[in-house]
Amino acid sequence: MADNTDFSIDSSVITTRFKIVVLGDVSVGKSSIISRFVDNKFKGDYEPSIGVDFASKSIKYKDRIIKLQIWDTAGQEKYKSLIPSYIRGSNIIFLIYDITSKILLKYLR
Repeated sequence: MADNTDFSIDSSVITTRFKIVVLGDVSVGKSSIISRFVDNKFKGDYEPSIGVDFASKSIKYKDRIIKLQIWDTAGQEKYKSLIPSYIRGSNIIFLIYDITSKILLKYLR
């Protein structure tokens, strides 16, 4: 995933950075949501993330450049022990889940 910057960055412009971590079980669409946001593309194929993938996007808002560093975490059980290290220092955490999951529905009832 690439930095999707479509404007020139002036050194006098204030830059703000945010670390965003996207968490969720395997195959819930984390990478697809990130791809749509960063590149405005939809991934039709499924390729599980291994460990963590990174993407970035810069957004111009008023007199600021907001740089988003997006961490796309793997949802497989074997990577869940790494989550505490991924979320350290994060500003925003998105939890993506499947609303049709039978396990999730059990807890909502």
